[in-house]
Amino acid sequence: MKHYVVYSHGFGVRKDGRGLLTDIAAAIPDAEHIFFNYNDVDETSNTLTVSPLHEQAARLQTQLAKLDRDDVIIDIVAHSQGCIVTALASPNNIRRVLFLAPPDNVDTDRLVGIFGNRPDSVIDLNGESRIPRRDGSTTIIPASYWKSLKGLDVVRLYNELAQKTQIKLYTAEKDEILGVSDFSATTNIEVIELPGRHDFKDEARENLVQTIKEALI
Repeated sequence: MKHYVVYSHGFGVRKDGRGLLTDIAAAIPDAEHIFFNYNDVDETSNTLTVSPLHEQAARLQTQLAKLDRDDVIIDIVAHSQGCIVTALASPNNIRRVLFLAPPDNVDTDRLVGIFGNRPDSVIDLNGESRIPRRDGSTTIIPASYWKSLKGLDVVRLYNELAQKTQIKLYTAEKDEILGVSDFSATTNIEVIELPGRHDFKDEARENLVQTIKEALI
């Protein structure tokens, strides 16, 4: 039986999740791994333009629609904002969804606080925001992205998806991006805390990869 693992990356990064998602894929060689970008990447200008969340959800739905649906297993691994996108897409016929460091709410002020204080950042919620990144690229955030965050009840979306598929939710013990999250209102979702920071780097990465491998094989 063919096994697909589809990856839903986080905010302002490319399809590999800066190596997090490809590290997971490398540990499960018998599956077919599906990576794709939610954002528009311009290699010439070294920029990445963030898409509104509803457009990202539509891209996930498009990728899932391409998969052979006859006698297959489909799992989704989502990181950070990619968890919200997965819940918005509300896919059918998924065996299991694994959420890594998922947000418990959509907080525009938190995002502005994280990225707006960086040197040369320009934040304009009604226009175009530009954020220089540590890798030398620039993330462009249109006003339509900020607008797409309004009114989202993230935990409700997670609970609705949990009515259709099994969800395991992995929080990062020392999440420097999200801080302490509250998932006490989730239902039919297993919440597991793992060592590490938001991207599960360094020594936390091996433990995470092994945990996800065991959940998917």
